[in-house]
Order: sequence, then C-alpha cells, then structure tokens
Amino acid sequence: MILINAGHGGSDCGAVGKSGLQEAIVNLNVAKRVQKYLADRGIESVIYQQKKSLNEIIKIENAIDFEFGVSIHCNAATDRNANGVEVLYYPTSRKGKELAQCIQDQLVKKTGLRDRGIKPRSDLGFLRRTKSVCVLVECAFISNEKEEQMLKDNYSLFAQGITLGIVDWMG
Repeated sequence: MILINAGHGGSDCGAVGKSGLQEAIVNLNVAKRVQKYLADRGIESVIYQQKKSLNEIIKIENAIDFEFGVSIHCNAATDRNANGVEVLYYPTSRKGKELAQCIQDQLVKKTGLRDRGIKPRSDLGFLRRTKSVCVLVECAFISNEKEEQMLKDNYSLFAQGITLGIVDWMG
C-alpha cells in the first residue's frame, strides 16, 4: 500500500495564491486524483491530510507498513516569477532518489512546466523521520499567477504525472 500525503490541512492551509487558492485544497484535489489513477491500475493507496500537525502523518507512516510515501505540495516564493516543478528526497535514500526522478520526469512531460530537478533535503520531517521510502512533490508555484491558474484548473495533469512516475518506478 502507498501513502499519499496531501500536504497541509486543518488550520494550516499552506501557501495561498494571489487569487486566494489555498495549497491544502490543491494538494487534496491532486491526491484524490492520484489515488483514483492508481486504483484504476490496481494499486492500493491511502490518503492522509494532517488535521493538527505533520507529526500525525509521520506517526501514521511509521505505524503502517507502507511500500512508500508521496507527499504532495505546491511551491511558493516571494519572487512571483519563480516557476517549475521539483521533487525532494532524503539525501541517503537511493530508492527515494530514483522515485523522485521518475515522478519529476513524468511531471515535466505532463505539465510542460520548467524542470527544476530533483533535490536532496535532510531538513524535512516527512523525508527524514519516516521508515519507508518517501518523496515530497512540489507540483508548481502557487505564488506564480500562471501556475496558480494551472493548479486550479488543470490539477489532473499533476496527478497524471505523479501517477505515471510512481508506475514507472514500481516497474
């Protein structure tokens, strides 16, 4: 079974775009679509979105024997021109790096957005404190008006990219 974490939630709505679009809502929409696409391929997954803190997601991930986990997020920056997609992985996780690259490749193909590459990150709890292989997907910049609109209107493209990357990695 795969853990799909729809990033943020509860009182933490994450980043907010210029139009008022909340990251937590985008993340949940993308996560639900990923779950549907995986189910269509016979792959079982479960979605969790935090109610109070990220710690509850980490506890769930560590308590259940997941094959791997994918946390879905939107990027944000003070520079409104920042753009593109990237996938983060824990630096010493070879499998995490491979999964990140598969998802990154498919996200770029499906969305046509700038390839910011995969990046090692040791400071993120979801990557550092979980037992199974985990990656964190930054779908696009919600702070960029063009990408915010895409996250709102075409979030299924992000779900398709994530799903195809997962399927590629699972072989």
